[in-house]
Amino acid sequence: MDGNKDEALRCINIAKKAIGLGNKQRALKFIGIARRLNHKLPVDDLLAMCENLDSSSTPGPSNEGNNVNGVKDGRVNSDEAQNGERNYTEEHVQLIRQIKTKDYYAVLGVEKICSVENIRKAYHKLFLKIHPDKNKAPGSEEAFKKVSKAFKCLSDYDSRRQYDHTGLVEEFEHNQQYNVRRRAFFGKHDVFRNSHVCRTRTANTGGHQREDLGSNGHNLMLLLQLLPFLVIILLAYLPFSEPEYSLLRNYSYQFKKTTEKHGLEFFVKSPEFDKNYPQGSRGRDVIENNVIKDYKNMLGRYCHMEMQRRQ
Repeated sequence: MDGNKDEALRCINIAKKAIGLGNKQRALKFIGIARRLNHKLPVDDLLAMCENLDSSSTPGPSNEGNNVNGVKDGRVNSDEAQNGERNYTEEHVQLIRQIKTKDYYAVLGVEKICSVENIRKAYHKLFLKIHPDKNKAPGSEEAFKKVSKAFKCLSDYDSRRQYDHTGLVEEFEHNQQYNVRRRAFFGKHDVFRNSHVCRTRTANTGGHQREDLGSNGHNLMLLLQLLPFLVIILLAYLPFSEPEYSLLRNYSYQFKKTTEKHGLEFFVKSPEFDKNYPQGSRGRDVIENNVIKDYKNMLGRYCHMEMQRRQ
């Protein structure tokens, strides 16, 4: 948001220079851009000054008119770029504005039931349009970060499931899940290595026995080193099913239910939910307990975010 304010002030300064040169059309143009970037900026005085200008007046000789007017084929010209202004189109501004106001699925332009491969393709396509090196519009860096967060969230099974339930998945959770999985795999490798050293030290009574342990241990260590990559490949290609419930109403989850404990609301996909999971059944109890846990997690995240905001 600070980037938008800086760009708005830059546009105001350009408008003031245009008023000083008597260029009403150019001044109004940059006042309008400043208003779109920051609607709180006071521009009434500038508009009044523009009204006092002759709309037909243009500064300098006719061969410099195109340089003063500023835009050719929807882009800011090279003179403006040398003065510190950025080259971007109205399409760039509109794209960034849409990204900031949409959820992760809408940001990437994919359906909620799409595969990870489709998410990856949509991300690469949007990456070329929104990257700050390609898109110089105000707020492009924030929009690019949101696109990257959307891809990280939806391409990971656990964070995507959490997002479908609550609509909240923070980046630190994604990193935490990765670290937990990494420690789980490589931690086992360390445990095995320590136990292997212990066995080889106590197996000094026969050379053949020590050689067999070393050979088997080497093969197992190689297998454990490859295991994380095999699991990642399997997770990337295995299909996933949508959860039975959601804490938020959306086009897939339309039917409202409440938990027997605490009366917490949740939404399901089918009107046959009560028939498939009757009240008091083990399956219904499992689902309602998961709903309560999700609410606790969501409230914890809200509290954490609020504490960070106040710091």
